[in-house]
Amino acid sequence: MKKFLIALMVLLTFTTCAEASNELEETEIRMVCAICSMGAYSDKNSQLMRSIVTERGWQIETLSQKNNRANAKAYLVSKGDVKILTIAGTESLKDVEVDFRVGRVRLNEDESIDPKEKIASDEIFLHRGFRDYTDVVLGDGLAERLINSLNQNPYETLYLTGHSLGGAVATIAAIRLTDAGIPKSQMKVITFAAPAVGSQALANAYEDRIDLTRVLMKGDVIKKSLQKLGYVQFGKVLEYERTNASSKHFEHLMSVYLDCAIRDYLNAGGNFRYEVQNKIYAPIYVAPILVVKDSLPLSDEEIIFNTLNDGLMNHFGDLTFAAEKSLEIKEDNNFDDNFSEFVTAAKENNCKYVLIRILKSKKIRDTLTGGRRVTLEEIILDENGLTLSMHTSGASTKKLTIFEAVLTAQENLNDALKNFFRGE
Repeated sequence: MKKFLIALMVLLTFTTCAEASNELEETEIRMVCAICSMGAYSDKNSQLMRSIVTERGWQIETLSQKNNRANAKAYLVSKGDVKILTIAGTESLKDVEVDFRVGRVRLNEDESIDPKEKIASDEIFLHRGFRDYTDVVLGDGLAERLINSLNQNPYETLYLTGHSLGGAVATIAAIRLTDAGIPKSQMKVITFAAPAVGSQALANAYEDRIDLTRVLMKGDVIKKSLQKLGYVQFGKVLEYERTNASSKHFEHLMSVYLDCAIRDYLNAGGNFRYEVQNKIYAPIYVAPILVVKDSLPLSDEEIIFNTLNDGLMNHFGDLTFAAEKSLEIKEDNNFDDNFSEFVTAAKENNCKYVLIRILKSKKIRDTLTGGRRVTLEEIILDENGLTLSMHTSGASTKKLTIFEAVLTAQENLNDALKNFFRGE
């Protein structure tokens, strides 16, 4: 996979209006945190996400600290009065070592508690590995910088987020900052699939002091992985239930959480429209999306078509859309007949160009997850039906849901489409 679209990332504007519902605002913030949590990893999908964040005016600071306790990796994403500290989840052998360093440690002590030592029920203790990772992340002056910034600007809000290990670290970081005097009103924690981090006494002590929302996927076994060792969860719980029935990914995968967060936002009335500078204006007739039969789950069609069209409108003006959003075709379909119909419609609407989009997906053999290869082809015709440009892009669902793979394919084609019209 070359890229992970997050044309979704455009929603990282936090521009909510007074009449917007609380539900819409909350789902948007959760989706933004899910996007950041996906972007905290090191693969190429996440690299593209971070570049798109930068294009939208956000400043990204890479925070990487290493010592014998942890190889900590995080990003501080800032714009206006909003800061998002997102911590990477498990992706290296050192991270696995941190996960399995399950010994107990007191909140403000360095020595691990002897496993044989009996601990009082009202004593606070933390997961040794998670505490170590947090200390490394907040080291080198980061904690002081965040505290000073929040103290100097009472309107600033800090979001702490992360997936799995990253979510556990975000929780302990919030505990550290709370103890340093940061008020609950200025700091919010949104975690995805985060394991428990400490004792019942710790949960009791911070339950009301930290605004923590734990997002969990129904069927994700990791969420209960440490509870038998005496670690206890706290905070508000939001449970997702996967609606993409075609995906057989492991429930713990961050892309599955992101898929659910996006759908949550759209179901609350959100969309993927946003304003960009240097929008390209060209009289384009946008034909229905031609979808090869059996390429998409029926439950995904509406969300995919709407999002693809939103993505197009973000970059281009003077578009005329066909009345139908999509047409189903056979894989061996002769496209010439279809195109002539669209050329005629373009002339009737005084459009100089016709944009054809062909979407298909095929099952990848020998994959346990039922993986598919998604392909999006974009063809530009002139008013006489002559082909002016043709580009194809694909993405697999090995690590992405089919919805995310379709959007990835579109993102890969955006530059080619914009470059063509800039050159006209």
